[in-house]
Amino acid sequence: MRTFWKVVLVVAALVLAGGGYFLYRVSPKIPDRPFERPAGPYGVGTREFDWTDSSRAEPYTTNPDDRRRVVVQVWYPVAPGTAGDTASYLLRRDDFASRLGAWAARKARTNAVLGAPIAGDTTFPVLIYNHGGIWTRWSATFTTEWLASHGYVVFAIEHFGFSQSIRYADGTPYQPDTLKFPAETGDGKKDALASWAYLDDPVFKIWNADARFVLDQIEREQASGPFQGRLDLDRVGAFGWSFGGATSIQMTADDPRVKAAVGHDGQLFGDVRERGTTRPVLQLHHGMDDALDYPEDKREEVRELMALVNSWDSTARARSSADWYNLTISGTNHGDFSDLSLFYPRPAGQLDPRRAHAIINSYTLAFFDRYLRGVASELLTASPYPEATLVTRSGPP
Repeated sequence: MRTFWKVVLVVAALVLAGGGYFLYRVSPKIPDRPFERPAGPYGVGTREFDWTDSSRAEPYTTNPDDRRRVVVQVWYPVAPGTAGDTASYLLRRDDFASRLGAWAARKARTNAVLGAPIAGDTTFPVLIYNHGGIWTRWSATFTTEWLASHGYVVFAIEHFGFSQSIRYADGTPYQPDTLKFPAETGDGKKDALASWAYLDDPVFKIWNADARFVLDQIEREQASGPFQGRLDLDRVGAFGWSFGGATSIQMTADDPRVKAAVGHDGQLFGDVRERGTTRPVLQLHHGMDDALDYPEDKREEVRELMALVNSWDSTARARSSADWYNLTISGTNHGDFSDLSLFYPRPAGQLDPRRAHAIINSYTLAFFDRYLRGVASELLTASPYPEATLVTRSGPP
């Protein structure tokens, strides 16, 4: 974040950790138990996979022998009361690029039992989680645990090269040496648009290829391994924060295996902006005005960029043929759609982060229950939360 406009990218592009992390000048304070016990009927387990896509070169290195590797952390239902060690928030502190953040999280533990067997003998629907740009596969533990406790198997992808992870699961360092953001020119709006173009191509294409590869690997896991025969691959959804939300919505347009998607506060990228999708979508949005965080002489440019983002949303909705929901949560900013809001002080006027998370979790679960399980919810017709404004657009019957 070298200049003001790099910070504007954090907010206006909605792909980085806007809403706090880069703007705070204080250290994170992460409690030993940052997450409330999820309320679903299942306990929660977690485990990792480290998969190599032998068909793809690693795009962020110049070594032609490097292959693209993807680490995936999975949260899944286990029997209530399952005994075992609960997983640390960071499974390995050395994986995280920020030493300060790793130190702050050194004692933090989750509700998930590491390596526990999956519950019962039934099959469970599958969700793909894509993290926000420059973040990590575990940065929405508040919602991955919640969904697992309600009977979903959540595969969270680490998109190396545009994340905070610097090691693979086996400890091998990840050392990118190419593909950088465009050089700044000093023209704020021009630089923002150039960075968006870079994110659209090549970064967004890399993320979508990662997601397709993970879906292929999940199909293999259904045939063998700890989830053998336990994944309902006819009921697959995708969701994500920020850039990951855009990836998830694009997946519904590209991959027929993905039946529904939720975007947690992110602008759209890819050609879904122009052609829409045939699958149902829920977009969640923060309610605070980003421009007010910046000097008055920059606010108009920020609002122009956000107007462009909103126009892409409108076009995608208009050209989609399935149900589309928009939910705006007042008193929230971009960081509220991640764990970050639990770790930093709250400015005056912002919604309590646990209240925000409760709304986000309730709507995400209700949406996937509706479109993957066929369970109706009144949440999708009218919001009972005074902080949440729901706008719906129905597809054809």
